[in-house]
Amino acid sequence: MISRKSGLYVGGFYAKQQNGWMTYSDYDKNSINARWDYALSANTKLTLAGSYNDYYSQTPGSVDSVAFYNRAYVSTSDFTYREVKALRVRLSTEHAWNENNHTTLHLFYRDNSIGQNPAYGIRWTTGQTTATGEINVNDFKSQGFILQHAVTIQPLRTRLMAGVSLDHSPTTYDAYRIDLNAQLRADGKSVEKYSISEERPDIRIADYDADLVNSAVYLQAEIKPLEKLTITLGGRYDNMSFDYTNYLDNTTGKKSYEQFTPKIGATYSVTEDAGLYANYSQGFSPPGLTSIFRKKPSTDPAEFYYNLTPARFTNYEVGGWVSLIKNTLDADVALYHMGGTNELLNIRQPDNSTDYQSAGKTTHKGIEYGLTYRPDAQWMVRFGGTNAVHRFDEFVLSTRSTDQVQNVNGKVMPSAPSWIANSEVVYKPEFIKGFRIGVEWQRMSSWYQNQVNTVKYEDKGVLGMKGISVLNFRTGYKWKGAEVFMNVMNLTDELYAFSATRGNNATDRATYTSAPPRTFVFGIQYNFTGKS
Repeated sequence: MISRKSGLYVGGFYAKQQNGWMTYSDYDKNSINARWDYALSANTKLTLAGSYNDYYSQTPGSVDSVAFYNRAYVSTSDFTYREVKALRVRLSTEHAWNENNHTTLHLFYRDNSIGQNPAYGIRWTTGQTTATGEINVNDFKSQGFILQHAVTIQPLRTRLMAGVSLDHSPTTYDAYRIDLNAQLRADGKSVEKYSISEERPDIRIADYDADLVNSAVYLQAEIKPLEKLTITLGGRYDNMSFDYTNYLDNTTGKKSYEQFTPKIGATYSVTEDAGLYANYSQGFSPPGLTSIFRKKPSTDPAEFYYNLTPARFTNYEVGGWVSLIKNTLDADVALYHMGGTNELLNIRQPDNSTDYQSAGKTTHKGIEYGLTYRPDAQWMVRFGGTNAVHRFDEFVLSTRSTDQVQNVNGKVMPSAPSWIANSEVVYKPEFIKGFRIGVEWQRMSSWYQNQVNTVKYEDKGVLGMKGISVLNFRTGYKWKGAEVFMNVMNLTDELYAFSATRGNNATDRATYTSAPPRTFVFGIQYNFTGKS
């Protein structure tokens, strides 16, 4: 606090990792955040906030089955990296005209630069002693605003919110090829190590400028026809458009995606401790620029994804919550069903390149639930999870009769486990004030590695459960502003992968993103509080 009318916050963060459990995984991160609040009057507040982040990381990428199952946490590439410099500035003002009218205005500016030699960009065909990669740089600057006004109409028990937003983001992106040597394992079916043989800035993978404009207008009404019933009606219109120059095919043009999306919802409070709700909403997601302007695999002359269309979704959701035994036991549950059309699908090619399509229909449906039990001030038991199905209903991969896989109609999406759960038990003994100890269980059931559902990741974890089953241990002691803590992640030292994927062809090999072995984290934290 600087004075009774203003306050200032400045915070910094620095992190450095060296010689981690995975080779070639060092990183440096510097971050600074600042915020200044000033009360212009009793009804008007001004906020200026900003942050700057400077991040550099080596990126080890995924490994093959030989390295994974031998616990050889060795990167196949010691040249891949990701470098990010990001500046964020926001100026906000909030004004209460009276008790029923409130306006907020946010002005923002962003300056981002992302350069990388990505491990996921490596293309290799089984048996070959050469491969290719890429180096790319993406720069964009954004400026814009978000304006919102809220009004409460007391006689009608209605609250209206209206807003408009505009984001102008000139963007440049370029990527070029690098040639690699591939040192094969003895069987010739996987790569032990890649190395750079030559950078090829003369072979462009993507090179474009885009002047991107995102605009939106929205209106929402919250109506209480009954004391226990709240009805929400809303709508939003989005428009994303950009003028572009694609230097690879020497074309210029303009593309625009627009959509109106409604939302309808109702919440009913059965009692003070229980309620029900239902929602219906629509949404859409335009394709990303890097997808549109990336060369299609094996095309000469180069072809691009100008025909990609926005994905559109329709979502239905019903749920409820209840608090029992004097707020000792809290439970919530929700059922949802979301149908998608023209969802963007990444089709992995035999050399690990990606082909994009936006077509077909998909279904995402399931149940989400949570349970929290607090028998007294010392104990807390929490469990949450979701059971879901993510399925291709109609999705054509190829119309060529020579291709082995024509479609994935009715197949389950890859990397989509049917059960995800997280549970935790925490104990804070009354006889040691400030001390805590807890155990967390993370769970993911098995999943298909490819789109044709022929191979699953179903390794066993804690309790012999297939997929991911991991225990984490946490403890700490807090006294006044100081805290010391210790976390033991993957307590039982399970061998498991965050992801395991492979292509649809019979000769494709699986790749694994290894999770850390048993890891100890020690820390000291102190919170400073200053007053004028």
